[in-house]
Amino acid sequence: MNPLAQRLAERAGHPELIELLSEHLAGTELNTLLLEVFQRRAQNLSPGALMHHYRTNRFVRPSSADAIGMRRFSLEWMQSAHEAGFGMIELSPVCPLGTCSVVATAHQNKVVSALRGTEVVADATNVLALESVLRRSEQQYPAAAMHCGAVHRHVRSQEIPKVKGFSAHFAVLALSTAGRDTGDFNFEKAAVLHHFRFFNQEFKRLGLGPVSFHLIPAGTSGIRDRLNQTMIEFLRREMPDSRIERAPEQARQSYYHALQYKIRITMPGGAEIEIADGGFTNWTQILSGNQKERFLISGMGLELLYKLLNGQM
Repeated sequence: MNPLAQRLAERAGHPELIELLSEHLAGTELNTLLLEVFQRRAQNLSPGALMHHYRTNRFVRPSSADAIGMRRFSLEWMQSAHEAGFGMIELSPVCPLGTCSVVATAHQNKVVSALRGTEVVADATNVLALESVLRRSEQQYPAAAMHCGAVHRHVRSQEIPKVKGFSAHFAVLALSTAGRDTGDFNFEKAAVLHHFRFFNQEFKRLGLGPVSFHLIPAGTSGIRDRLNQTMIEFLRREMPDSRIERAPEQARQSYYHALQYKIRITMPGGAEIEIADGGFTNWTQILSGNQKERFLISGMGLELLYKLLNGQM
């Protein structure tokens, strides 16, 4: 449902008009109307009002992270990911409207929607799913896995905790692996191992060990318990020096399918924190219409880690 149409109907006191307004305020007509609205609003803003908005709007204030230090930290992670085989992509600040809500489970109200059929990127892994399907379809869906990554500044519209270092926008390292089901969980095992080895290596390089990986059965698929057990046995065999743990099953959710994981690190002071998570989703299956496609994502709080290491949290 179009948010503007809903607001107009609610203000008019006639919720039954929502569907009608949504139909008439769609596509090009909606863009034209909103462009005119925003143009008039901007024309009526005084310099003082603009300054007030900049001072008080949580979406526009700059990050508290040191700009040069954060860039250097991001580049180090990007270079490491590139050397690990992830094709790093410089994503657009915006993506198609519905990128997070159409194939994932995020509510559109948690996203900053924009004009011309776009929204501000709230989760780069959703965009990597779109890009992976586009690239793989152009290559006729090859058997070889496709590893992609991006460092991107996310913007989230939900309320943020009143905690030092937290903001409405933040840098994240997003990684993905797209490929085809080859039977016996071979793709799944290889993809998870690839992500885990990368994170394990990088966290240890920063002296943030021990690193622990917590596997969680996800979704309602009949294969989830078998995949979880198979994955734990496989990872413990391939990564004998790492902590591979079975986490308690969480409340049923539809974001991840079959397997979810969380990665915890130990800070120099001894505190253990959750710094990354990921799992398998069905996004590329939905986007491509091909049920043989598989997609693994990982997301790490890059700016969060930088701030923690530099005493900004």
